[in-house]
Amino acid sequence: HNCLLHCTQLHHWPMAVAQVVGATGQFEDCCEGRLLGRDHSPDCPRLLAIQFTPTSRDEEIAMALQAAELQNSPEQVEMAPGPVTYSMVDPVWGEVLKQEPSCAFRCCFSCCPCCVIGCRTPEAKKAWRRFLFSMSFMLSMVQVMILVVVIALDGGFVSYEDNPMLGPHFHRLDAAGAKNAAKIANGEVWRLASATMLHAGWIHLVGNILVQIRAGVQLEIIWGTPAWLLIYFSSGIYANFLSCVLHPGALGVGSSGCLCGLIGGWLSFLLITWNQTMPNDVKMRNAQTSSILISIVLVVVFSFFPLMDLAAHIGGLLMGVGVCMTIFGNRLQDHRYKWATIAIGFVSCLTLWSVTYALFVHVRIPQGLLDLCQRPNC
Repeated sequence: HNCLLHCTQLHHWPMAVAQVVGATGQFEDCCEGRLLGRDHSPDCPRLLAIQFTPTSRDEEIAMALQAAELQNSPEQVEMAPGPVTYSMVDPVWGEVLKQEPSCAFRCCFSCCPCCVIGCRTPEAKKAWRRFLFSMSFMLSMVQVMILVVVIALDGGFVSYEDNPMLGPHFHRLDAAGAKNAAKIANGEVWRLASATMLHAGWIHLVGNILVQIRAGVQLEIIWGTPAWLLIYFSSGIYANFLSCVLHPGALGVGSSGCLCGLIGGWLSFLLITWNQTMPNDVKMRNAQTSSILISIVLVVVFSFFPLMDLAAHIGGLLMGVGVCMTIFGNRLQDHRYKWATIAIGFVSCLTLWSVTYALFVHVRIPQGLLDLCQRPNC
């Protein structure tokens, strides 16, 4: 006590604490050193090495004393491990934390996260606004309204034999702006774009919209709306142009070429940003890459089915890869790889358009497509 009082009066409180802790003179049985009234032995389990200087702060002293108290307490309370919480993240709908989610819950979040998020919390309302005001969703609604108008103008649905997609007559789609190689060659180039907004029927439309509002909205959030629109429409327009070369005698409608461009661009984007993935997102990146490769295989396989346009699907994939390389090549860290990727993407797009145009000029197009009858005359 005398030593402590003396040091306190000399304004050396931190040094005093160190001296008192080191030599209190009390006899304890924790080690040989304390039994002899000296400092703790080196192998003492209760040894606390506190190195204070005259400039030590009160916070450091308090923390050291608390650590000593915990170390010297006779009983240590062991915390029981709590339940494991899993985190599921979506770029559009945010993060969901759930303890040991079931397989059905995971599948529901992967396919339709809006059913899991709900609409009550502020985060959920923000996610719904992000979804409803995305270009992907708004384009889907425009495509739905266009199909309703076209069916109404055609007088309703035609028989299943005439249109198995549950829609209007194909000639009505031509009047609405479908891909028609003969009319495009005569100057109606706008059909290359308008065909992406038309669909053969409800089966065709629903299939494309499910992909568009799930993967499309997600990619729009990641890429940004301008880049998404550029990849979407450039892929769809080129897909219809290539279809005019390989299928010049058939009408064509649908946004599948645009969606294939998004899929091809997604694969290109993942490869460009491969080494920029955070450690916690590596599994998600690998899973996305695998799902995209499987999707590409399925697209190619289903393209051989009746009423499917293989040329449009392949053309959209190729153009999506090239445009994405041109836009996102600057994300590479190495300057050589960055400019090489941008150059390869730009040259690829230019080559695809040039070669396709050269083939289109020399292709033989049936002139009967210039005059197609409309219901009820046919």
